[in-house]
Amino acid sequence: MSTTPTSTDRSTPNETLRSIPLQPEAHQEQMQEKQAVAECYDWLSFHRVWGQLQDRSLMAIARSLQLIKVEPGTEIYRENQAPVGLYLLKWGTVEIYRLSLVGKTHMLYRNAGELFGYVPVINRQENAFYQASAIALSASEIWFLGQADCEQLSQAYTEIQGIFNQFLTQDLVNFAQRIAREQARIQGLQPYIHSVPATETLLGSSKASTKLAQQVEAATVDVKPIVFQAALGTGKTFLAGYIHAHSGLKDRPFAELDCAQLPRSEAGGVCTNLLFGKADVQLGVIELLERGTLLIDNVQLLSDQDRDRLVQYLNTSTLVPNLDPTVASFPSPVKSWVRLILASPHKLTLPGIASHSIKLFSLPQRKGDIPEFAQYFLTQFCREQGRTLLKLDQANTRRLISYDYPGNLVELAGILKRAVSMTPEEQTVISEQTLWSLQSPKNAFRIDLLNQLPWLRQFLLSPWWPRRVWYGVMVLFIPVTLMGYIGPQTKDASMTLNFFWAWWWPVYLFLFAFVGRLWCAVCPFMITGEWLRQLSLWIWPRQLLPWPTKWMNRWGAWILFVGFVAIYLWEELWDLPHTAYLSAWLLVIIAAGAVIGSVIYERRLWCRYLCPIGGMNGMFAKLSILEVRSTQQVCGSQCSTFGCYKGSAATPVEFANALPTEGQATDGCPLYSHPAQLQDNRDCVLCMTCLKACPNRSVQLNLRFPAADLLENHQGNWPEVALLLLLFGGVFMHHDHQILGWLGQGDLPVNADHLPIGILVTTLLLSIPAVLTVVTHLIARLFDRELPDYLTVIYAYLPFTLAANLAHYIPAAVTEAGQILPVIARTFGYSGQGLPTLTWSPDVAAFLQGVTLLSALLFSVYPLLRITQRTWTSSLPHLMLISGLTYLCFLLLI
Repeated sequence: MSTTPTSTDRSTPNETLRSIPLQPEAHQEQMQEKQAVAECYDWLSFHRVWGQLQDRSLMAIARSLQLIKVEPGTEIYRENQAPVGLYLLKWGTVEIYRLSLVGKTHMLYRNAGELFGYVPVINRQENAFYQASAIALSASEIWFLGQADCEQLSQAYTEIQGIFNQFLTQDLVNFAQRIAREQARIQGLQPYIHSVPATETLLGSSKASTKLAQQVEAATVDVKPIVFQAALGTGKTFLAGYIHAHSGLKDRPFAELDCAQLPRSEAGGVCTNLLFGKADVQLGVIELLERGTLLIDNVQLLSDQDRDRLVQYLNTSTLVPNLDPTVASFPSPVKSWVRLILASPHKLTLPGIASHSIKLFSLPQRKGDIPEFAQYFLTQFCREQGRTLLKLDQANTRRLISYDYPGNLVELAGILKRAVSMTPEEQTVISEQTLWSLQSPKNAFRIDLLNQLPWLRQFLLSPWWPRRVWYGVMVLFIPVTLMGYIGPQTKDASMTLNFFWAWWWPVYLFLFAFVGRLWCAVCPFMITGEWLRQLSLWIWPRQLLPWPTKWMNRWGAWILFVGFVAIYLWEELWDLPHTAYLSAWLLVIIAAGAVIGSVIYERRLWCRYLCPIGGMNGMFAKLSILEVRSTQQVCGSQCSTFGCYKGSAATPVEFANALPTEGQATDGCPLYSHPAQLQDNRDCVLCMTCLKACPNRSVQLNLRFPAADLLENHQGNWPEVALLLLLFGGVFMHHDHQILGWLGQGDLPVNADHLPIGILVTTLLLSIPAVLTVVTHLIARLFDRELPDYLTVIYAYLPFTLAANLAHYIPAAVTEAGQILPVIARTFGYSGQGLPTLTWSPDVAAFLQGVTLLSALLFSVYPLLRITQRTWTSSLPHLMLISGLTYLCFLLLI
């Protein structure tokens, strides 16, 4: 009568663990049925060993044996358990193993007809125990003979004791051989054995980590091979050990072999003797391990033939060692049941093999998990060094998140381990200095002023910036514009002309290199539009229109360019710098554009797309040493409100030492620019709405290298290039009489009274830079066909364009701006006598103009070489043109 084990205490999916040795059920009849006894007798009589017994002994044994059917992975008895009987394997495979220094290792295999578990039974000693453990490797049928029955049969039939002695003798020989091999095995495996994270948990709550946890969990429920697609430092060893520790092989050894550490063969490839072994010379890791888990890292370094051998092993559990050239015979195949985990930075497939494929995402792809990883590593390293747990402040957490980690988790761990070691014992917070290696390429040569100057953060978060500053600007703008209409029209008595042409133009052109588009944050045109929008919404509540973004992206910049052309023609032909009311009209027209855009569309469509002054500001802001940016990784992993972009209610700020003004309610960026997506300064007006809204301190106000926008993957566009060339041509337009004099046309009328001639001459003068640069670039391309296109190279002229325009306005700033107090007095009908002035001679102006032009010459060379990425000789035509333009500007301006 057959039985199956009733104990189902399973600690793993593939192994039945029992508290007592396996034996038939208690209610089973002690004697088998006649047919079963006959079958057992026939089986024993034909066996090479049992068949030596006499018929009466065989029949007695057949009547006493009880059949047990077991499933794969069923434990039969365990080391150090008291014996209950012996076992005779009818069919199947049983593994006899003992525990060693490298984990659970098998000692012997029992096949059909072999006896096991008999030694402590036949010794008849008290306190005898099984010296090894037994487990069924396959579905098997086992005959069981109880201890009492065995003793009775041995006494009644003495020849049975001889059979036991034969088995014992053979086992002793096998055991001695196995002990010798086991010692060599333990020694051979020591360099590859790893401890496993049995008590650790998987960290991370990002989508990538959640998906990874699901895949890992699926890989623990069976022993199928696993393929890791994983870059350096992504935690392959940890995850492989974690899977092993939670699988049915958890009591077996776990080892790792890195193919990158294998010696090179004479043929130039990887020598695989350590992996596959070498016949009669060396045992490979797979053969040494026998059962367990082996992580093979950098498997892509193996040859195609060796990878095919791994696939064949996974199919057959049979491994053929490498051939020894000195031995003529072919090596014998080796059986092994090792679970393989193959790791490669590239995608790897196992044809015809049912396996788990797991992609280990890099740390930059799991930015949201970095704070959790950092806390784990800090806890671990502080515990190792026996110190109080250190903390990370918000700024350093942001730095950790913003870094790109080429070495992934291994690099993060190394950074924090060094930081813990470098932090003095009396400190409780990791200092910024200890994280010196966290320098993202995007933040190269950048200093966040908000961290260096705490008062600056407080000011920019306060109501003063920019809202309260608006009132001061409007207090000045309104009378300046109004007096342009009703006040004196001459330059020496018009505050409108003095403020606009002697103050605003030179000062702001000078400030472009430092503060970028800051003017737009307090621009009176924009303020007027904002205030009138609020008034119109109060009178007529309505939903403002969304931007026609697609159309504006295509045509808005060209409309802006046309607007600036119109301003230049108006300025030149109607002499705006000397006509107060026309200058006032220019201010009013620009303000009217801002008002119209504000009352129809949401936010500041005019400022972003259509304002001529805004277009100039955005272009020159690329030269600024200041920029507003944010940590992209923080925004992508920790932000859920996006208040800096689309607006939101006040957001709770959870980090320590937060200011009460952080996480404010805002309407979002007025220019619809997300600070994490800014590629340059063109679409940022430094209003700091993003700083006010951000609850994660992701926003940065960086001090950087001048013209950094042009040097870091800059993308040009034709409307902006047209504006650049137009502004450069404006320098020649402003000095038309001198140029016409050189051409012998000094008497040619260029004014509103002669519009056809005036428009033609002005257009030609404005076109001079375009013609010169296009011809120069064509010549340069003749000598170097790999020179970047014109749209890319022309931006190298942006610093010189700014400097030439500034040099034009320097005389007005030096000789006229300092007379502002007397001019204001005369504007309102007073003489202005006795009021202080601050002016310099024209020689000072000429000196400053020369310094400005020479500085532009020097600072244009570096951007040109960086933008073109070519040698001096390839860029020589452009360098010659910049030098020639410098000389020409000296002749025109000084």
